[in-house]
Formats: sequence, structure tokens, C-alpha cells
Amino acid sequence: MNEEDIEILSTSQVLQEVENVVRRFNTKNDAIFTFPTLTKNNKLVVWTAIFQHLQRKEFESIHNICLSAARILSRDKCDLDQLFCEKWINILVEKAGLYNYVDFEDISEQSKDLLKKEIALEALKCLCNSTFNSEVARSLCAHTSVAQALIGRLRVYKDVPYKDEIMLYDMKLLFILTAFRPDIKKKVNCELHGMDYLISCLNELLKEAMLVTDDTSEAENGNLFKGRNHPFLQDNQQAIACEILKVQFNLIMSPEQLGDCDEAMYLKLMPVLSTLLCASTTNETKLMDLRSNVGNLLTSVPSKFYKELTPILGKDEECLYEYDGRTMDALQALVELLNYRLSALSTTERQFDELSPIMSVMLKSVRACHTHRKYLRQVVLPPLRDVSSPPEKGDTLRNMLCRLLTTPVTNVRDLVAEFIFILCKEKVGRMVKYTGFGNAAGHLAQKGLLGGGRGADYSSSSDDSDTEEYRDAQPHIDPVVGCTRPPRPNPLEGMTEEQKEYEAMKLVNLFDKMVSSGVVKPARVGADGRPEPVEHVLQLRDAPTRPQS
Repeated sequence: MNEEDIEILSTSQVLQEVENVVRRFNTKNDAIFTFPTLTKNNKLVVWTAIFQHLQRKEFESIHNICLSAARILSRDKCDLDQLFCEKWINILVEKAGLYNYVDFEDISEQSKDLLKKEIALEALKCLCNSTFNSEVARSLCAHTSVAQALIGRLRVYKDVPYKDEIMLYDMKLLFILTAFRPDIKKKVNCELHGMDYLISCLNELLKEAMLVTDDTSEAENGNLFKGRNHPFLQDNQQAIACEILKVQFNLIMSPEQLGDCDEAMYLKLMPVLSTLLCASTTNETKLMDLRSNVGNLLTSVPSKFYKELTPILGKDEECLYEYDGRTMDALQALVELLNYRLSALSTTERQFDELSPIMSVMLKSVRACHTHRKYLRQVVLPPLRDVSSPPEKGDTLRNMLCRLLTTPVTNVRDLVAEFIFILCKEKVGRMVKYTGFGNAAGHLAQKGLLGGGRGADYSSSSDDSDTEEYRDAQPHIDPVVGCTRPPRPNPLEGMTEEQKEYEAMKLVNLFDKMVSSGVVKPARVGADGRPEPVEHVLQLRDAPTRPQS
């Protein structure tokens, strides 16, 4: 924007002149996020002029493009704190139609035609940009009724004009405010009972989605749970649901001691999350995005409520995945999410971000509910039949998880190892059987179980799960690599005794050189089941007391 345009924008009283300048600016900068050519003073002049035009009744026809200009300018963090004042925030809140929902006493009687779609959407987008990039804007929102208005509009979700577009940006704004401002988060949670209204909003979304017939949803998405009447979310519904889940994650992150109200809230929340996990969407990417947001939220849910994800199957109900009298559709959806994440990873760079949430959920699930553990053991660690290749080679869930047992990303490695260990009833022999000792050694050393033993008591059922193929191959399995090895020729065959002695001394000298230079350090399994260093070779003759198996 040149000096002439700035002059017209700030001084002209002619609607057409101002409109031309604003439209040119919007068209030119639609994809621009920084404005280094605009000085701080020019930004202030432009910003002030835009908000002055927003207050003029005779300029109402161009309020939408003025708000678009403000939205574009608010992308640039530079000097944004100096541009905001309480008056500008109030104008944006008013244009977004939020002040119509501040009064909680008679909210259902509010007029439904007060919102103008384009103006309201542009104002909300501007608020989202501003609060994301400016601490001053967030502080001003904290001292106004923005949070109260957002929850107020949420209370009457089904009656909101243009609700699909409006509610999406309402939730984006609420997510930003609750993420950056602990005071707003506390107010929404405690004073405004935000979680209850967010759960009700998700229920309304699911009711609307249930109206779609099975034929329609099946035609649009092949990845459908076909055994039950599960909801089908359109793209706008999926986007709103994801934003609501993000807000809920902010509100219950690091939960304190549970009270009666909290328990009631979780008991209402878990069936909704279970239904969302079973929902279908228009494509796989959106489906996994939805499940990822549910998984992120579940990381903050106390594990005692996890069994509510898999309700007892009713007499006349149907499901695609059933185990022990419970419907496992939601748990299977989490398994599919895990498989999707594992299959998509090619490097270690994003392992923590992609796998840590879903692995945390899986670990909490198998710890909290024995039915979940039994079901997941069947899915992840089915009875072994072909043991000709190492456990980490292949594309099954077991193979992909075994590969992560040696990843340098320690958080992911520990989560995966503990998950498999619990699926194996915390039995050392069973874990070695499914993963190979080489893959399991690090985790067993951490837990002090290198000498054998088990960490906890489990039911005695399903102990003997060996197949006939496994029993036949068992004598030939190398426990270190967890698979059979083809017979190899004896390297000493054909050598004389002198040649054998010469090769043995070469090996001793090489090993001594590595030890003396610190490349390797001999160790043995100590009395606590963990490796301990050996100072002298004679120490290897003294067997320490091993833990009882």
C-alpha cells in the first residue's frame, strides 16, 4: 500500500474511493503474511482507518472487505501488540455477533438474524489471527466477555445462524484462548461449565450425522464400520468436531484430583468419544485426523474410564468387532490409527509427535482394562506360526512395533516396550519369544529382569498359546534374534590345532585391545537383574544370586 492509498484510506469520505483502495490491498496481499514495506506508523494509520470505517453506518456495505483487510494485517506479528486497544477488540466481537450471546438468562430468545455471515466470519478470522499472534489481544479478550459469549453461542448450537461456518471459527478462537490464557481456561472450565456444553455440542453433531443413511455413507467412504449404525461426518462436521476435541484437550490437560462432578463429566464424555472413533468421514485423511484428536484427548483422560470406550454389547445390538461380550469397534479404530501412523513413518524425525500420543493411549488401555489387554494381545501378538524371519522384519503390527524397540527416540521406545511387556503378562520368556532377546534386552535391563522373573500377577488363562508350527521350530530358534537360522558351516573345519590356537589368540588380543581402549566394557547380570561392570575376568566365575522366576 503506497502513501497515496494510505492517504485516501485515512481521509477520504467517499465510499467508492475507500472501497477501491481496500479491494486492491486485499487482492494483492491475499497470500502475504508479513509486511516489511509498511512502517510502524503506516500500519497504525491503516489499522486505525479500517476500524473507523467499521464504525460508520454509511460504510456498512464494505465492512466485510474492511474486516478482510484487518484479517490480512493481523497475520503479521510485528508491531501487532502496539496496534490493539480494547475498542478495536470490542468492534471485532460485535461484528462477530458474539455480544448477542453474553446474556445467559434468556439466551434462547435471541434474534437469529443479527448475524451477517460474511461479516461475522471475517471478524472471527481476524480475532483468531490477532489472539494467536498478539498477547495484548489475548489479554484484552480475557478482560471482556469473549469467553462467556463463545460458550453462550455453544449452548444454542443448533439454533445458530450459519452454524457450520460460525461454530468452526468459534471453536478455533476458544482453542487459542484456552491454550494461551490459563485464566480463561479456568473460567471456561469452572464458572461457565464449558466441558458440559462442548460434550452436548458433540452430541448434536453426532445426531445430525446419524441422519445420513447407511447407503449414502457407504457409497462415499469404503472404510466404514458396517455392522452398526455408526455416524457419517461430512467435512464441515468433521472439522468442527476436531476443533471441539482440541478445546476439550486444553480444558482437561493435567487433571487434578477427581471430584463427583468430574467423574460424571467423564462418564458423559467417553461414550461420545467411542462413537466418534467409530464414525466415518469422506476420506481416510480426515478419518485419521478425527481419530488422532480423539487419541490426543484420551491421553488426558484417567485410565479408570477407559473401559467405557467398549460398552457391553446389548441384546439386539450389532458390532463388527466383539470380544468377551463387549463391542470393540472403538478400540479397533485406535488400532487402525496406530497402524496408520506406523506405516506412514519413514524416519525417526517425527516419531515422538506421531507415535507418543497413540502409544500412551494404548499403554493406558492395556493397564486399565484386562479385556482390552486380551483383545489387543490377539491383534498385536497373534500365535506365532512362521518364525523363519526376525520379529522386526515384515509389515505386521508386531513387526513394526519390534522395530521401534531399538529406535533412538527413547520416549517412543520405552512406551512400545512397556506395551508389549504388558501384553506378554510381564513375563520375560514370553516377551523374548515375540521380540527376540536382542530387541527386549534394553527394556528388561531397565526393569531389572535380565535374570528372568515377572513383574506382576495375571490370570492363568491362555498361557499355552503355542501353535504346532511354533513347537516344531522351537528347538531351532535362536532366542537372541527371535527366529530360526539356517545351518552355517563350521569356520574351524579343516584347521590344524596350531591354526585354531593362533586364531583364538588373535581374538583374545583384539578383545583385550577393545577393553583396554574403552570401546567395550565386560558386564554380568547382577543380583538386582541389571547389568553391572566386571573389573576382572575371574568375576565372571562368581554367579550372583538371580531373582526368582
